Amino acid sequence: MILEEIREGVVYVNGTSYFGAAETVKLPEIQFRTTERKPTGGIGVIELPGGGVDKMEMEISWRSYDSGLAGSVFNPRAATALMIRSVKRTFDASGAISSEEAVVTHVTVVPKSFGLGEHKSGESIEVPNKFAVHAIKQVVGKKELVNIDVINQIMVIGGQDLLANLRSILGI
Repeated sequence: MILEEIREGVVYVNGTSYFGAAETVKLPEIQFRTTERKPTGGIGVIELPGGGVDKMEMEISWRSYDSGLAGSVFNPRAATALMIRSVKRTFDASGAISSEEAVVTHVTVVPKSFGLGEHKSGESIEVPNKFAVHAIKQVVGKKELVNIDVINQIMVIGGQDLLANLRSILGI
């Protein structure tokens, strides 16, 4: 049995500027649209691929962040490119680390809410944020796992471009 884990979560703005330490990063759950159909004379209802995805949202709770970059990241009138860098570790049968590789998630986001934190005696605050996600791309090692860009009609899952034919038909 192979044991693996993904840990950490360091956030950068525009791929280069370190923004902050995240306590938690809840990436979007990708929900594919389906259409219900009842075949003529059929005995039930089936769900068929409807094309596309539902709106995506993510949440980040910050332990700290760069106040100089906060104006752009928390601006509700502008999209921001965030990059979350993590590490995927694989352990061998003895429990030793046998390999490590990068897990890099790129998201284009617009803030939906911005909390100012909760102060508790003797504890550091967490600053919660919710973001609308317009695009997400996750690369594990050198392999692209997912690339969804709603505005530019891109949906690549496991290296397969699911909308290439549709874009060709529509002349996009």
